[in-house]
Amino acid sequence: MKDEDREGAAVSMLYVEDEADARQMVTRMLAMNYPNLTVYCADNGLQALELYRQHTPEIVMTDINMPVMDGIRMSREIKAINPEVRIIAVTAHSDTSYLLSAIEIGVHHYVLKPLNYQELFTVLDKVLEQIELKRLVSEQHRRLAQSERQLAVGQRIAHLGSWQRNLDSESMDWSDEMYRICGVEPGAVPASYRSFLERFHPDDRAGVADSMQSALDPHHQPEHSFVRVVRPDGAVRIVRLDVEGVREGESVAGVIGTCHDVTELKHAEEQVRSLTEELERRVLQRTSLLQATVSELENFSYFVSHDLRAPVARLEGFCTALLEDCSACGHANCRQYAERSSNVVQQIKQIMDAFNSLTHLARCALDIRDTDLSQLARDIARELAAGAPGRRVEFVIAGGARAKGDPELLGKALRHLLENAWKFTSRTERARIEFGWSDREGGRTYFVRDNGVGFNMKYAQKLFKPFQTIHAPEEFGWTGTGIGLATAHSIVLRHGGRLWAEGEVGEGASFYFTLEPNPESGSYLKET
Repeated sequence: MKDEDREGAAVSMLYVEDEADARQMVTRMLAMNYPNLTVYCADNGLQALELYRQHTPEIVMTDINMPVMDGIRMSREIKAINPEVRIIAVTAHSDTSYLLSAIEIGVHHYVLKPLNYQELFTVLDKVLEQIELKRLVSEQHRRLAQSERQLAVGQRIAHLGSWQRNLDSESMDWSDEMYRICGVEPGAVPASYRSFLERFHPDDRAGVADSMQSALDPHHQPEHSFVRVVRPDGAVRIVRLDVEGVREGESVAGVIGTCHDVTELKHAEEQVRSLTEELERRVLQRTSLLQATVSELENFSYFVSHDLRAPVARLEGFCTALLEDCSACGHANCRQYAERSSNVVQQIKQIMDAFNSLTHLARCALDIRDTDLSQLARDIARELAAGAPGRRVEFVIAGGARAKGDPELLGKALRHLLENAWKFTSRTERARIEFGWSDREGGRTYFVRDNGVGFNMKYAQKLFKPFQTIHAPEEFGWTGTGIGLATAHSIVLRHGGRLWAEGEVGEGASFYFTLEPNPESGSYLKET
């Protein structure tokens, strides 16, 4: 044994010698040559026996002829405690009878007196190698047993049974989980090929046999199939069967495979499939209803755009003629009535245009692109400020507000929200309009906030309904149809988001909206 091997051996030894000088010399030589060898010393067999019970060293090196208790008797007692202990007998030529007794009780190593240290080290190296080899074998057995336990537990948790069939015999090897999948205790039925086939549903047995036969082909590619296992109590389990040939060189010696119990998974898949079909049916039904509704809306829009527009145009002509005829009329109210009639006609035309615009938003195709909402808000704010240079309004536009959507429609929605804030801050001395965003509740929320007149929250739901307003038109000197917020609401909905408002009378208003991160492009309605 090499010196580094000796140093690496962490082993203990009991040394028994009644001569003190010899004991000290041998102990010193062992410490010099085996630094990691722990040595316990005793001067008679009785004392050594007590030390062994305390420390149970792997090696015992003992003199044979000693007082109180000789080495033979002590070795017999130690062998009774641990039959695997390695005993080295140190004996003189005259102790032949003792040596024979030592061999009878299992002492296979001995060194003659006077001690030859080279001979002693040779024997000790051999014993240490045996101990190290035993340790390696024990460790391999431990790891193998641990791997087998882990495999068994893993198969039980995964409901994965394994098996193997040798071609030269009818017998098979089944794992414990294979038995459990079949509904029987491990080892309760013979693990034979015939018994294996009987575990499966009669309609599936031919397929299982074919799979095992196909696996014998050297060119066969592994494949799987789903078959049914029928348990003794009549319960049916669905398993995924995988079969592969066991090759020895160019030939196939047998087949090996697994049965994975996927009953719950298959039932879950069936439930998902059923729910998906039901959901698709409902989606189709509701989409059809939506398309029918939109079709009716389009028919009404067509009526507004064509059938109603013609008489409105004639009415507008009559009002124009009436204004011309009343210009020379001396009646004081004649021209006033004519002007009011003309204004009503213009309002009707605006309402018709607004209605057609809302109808268009319901079915127009979305052109989804990366959109800079902050830049759109800046452009709109610049246009509003340029249109009324006399007003002092502070715009606060947060940067970095980017979203995926239709730039034209999102710009239109932002314009309606900002114009709404612009309009209702007209009586505020230091008006402030803000556009920003924040990330909350796992999504991004955008907002337009102002410090204008605000509104009563009990009327919040009216804000987004077409042609409904909270404030009278003459109150803020605006002319419109009342569909601005309704249009913004429709655009946000088309982008998979939602729009809501918060406000307080005299404290301003805040409009919040979200957008779907990846809205669908195109139109979700069928072309008619």
